[in-house]
Amino acid sequence: MKLTIRRGGGIAGVVARTELDAAALPEPDAAAFAGAVDRAALREPHEPAAASRWPDSQLYEISLEEAGPPVSVHFTDETLPEDVRRLLAWVDGRPERVESIEP
Repeated sequence: MKLTIRRGGGIAGVVARTELDAAALPEPDAAAFAGAVDRAALREPHEPAAASRWPDSQLYEISLEEAGPPVSVHFTDETLPEDVRRLLAWVDGRPERVESIEP
């Protein structure tokens, strides 16, 4: 399982990319990662993210790659569910994550 998070928007409009692959994690952490992904319900249908009321709001594109076709969901700061927010914080705290800035 691989999770890719693209964050963009804000005043600067910079797009930051964070990736975490479960294969890079020790087994107990890979299980915790899978549990956090399950709680975030990324595989469930989500309403499309509406345009933000604030022009400098952060936009999120979260893609989950597993055995089947990839799943991609979109949120804004205002629509980001709490379980997804916790998943993003967990991923951001992992030293195994790979970060980059997109042109």
